Amino acid sequence: MIRNIIFDIGGVLVDYDWKTYLESFHFPPEKTDAIAKATFLSAAWSELDREALSIDEITAMMTAAAPQYATDILTVFHGLRHTIRRRGYACDLIRSLQGRGFRVYYLSNYSSHTRNQTREALDFLPLMDGGLFSYEVKQVKPEPEIFASLLARYPDIRPEESVFFDDSAVNVEAARRLGFHGIVFRDRAQAMADLDRYL
Repeated sequence: MIRNIIFDIGGVLVDYDWKTYLESFHFPPEKTDAIAKATFLSAAWSELDREALSIDEITAMMTAAAPQYATDILTVFHGLRHTIRRRGYACDLIRSLQGRGFRVYYLSNYSSHTRNQTREALDFLPLMDGGLFSYEVKQVKPEPEIFASLLARYPDIRPEESVFFDDSAVNVEAARRLGFHGIVFRDRAQAMADLDRYL
């Protein structure tokens, strides 16, 4: 029996749209590409979500990747709140699943820096039954350790009784290897139709 629904956040309950945000600066194409590679597409970004390094260490890694754009990289980095928008269905989806008897959790790669900037977009979190951000345990998906940390925090969650939704197929496959039911999230209608197949 399925008792638990576990959601990723970015690309599932919120839009994570760094491309539109970066384009809003109207940098020349070659500069936009360099800044993207130094920030959102960099190894430093995963380290940001892991939060084993300080913000100063993370931004130093980013600016070192394109030192000629250091000032703009820092400006982009400190405006990350503009990359996140809550999806209109988020609160209704959580409540509707709880109304069907499910417990609803989150498991997301997310830094405290970004969370502090996007609290308004994450206003659905108090509705949920719990969850875990990567920065809290210095682990990131698809590492199996972060799933283990979720289970340690909530001993009542059993993988075989849980469906994990993520927009990343790699993360979903990692969850499946640990015994969770996994569904790649494309949109609400598809995800709920796929969920019904497990019920």
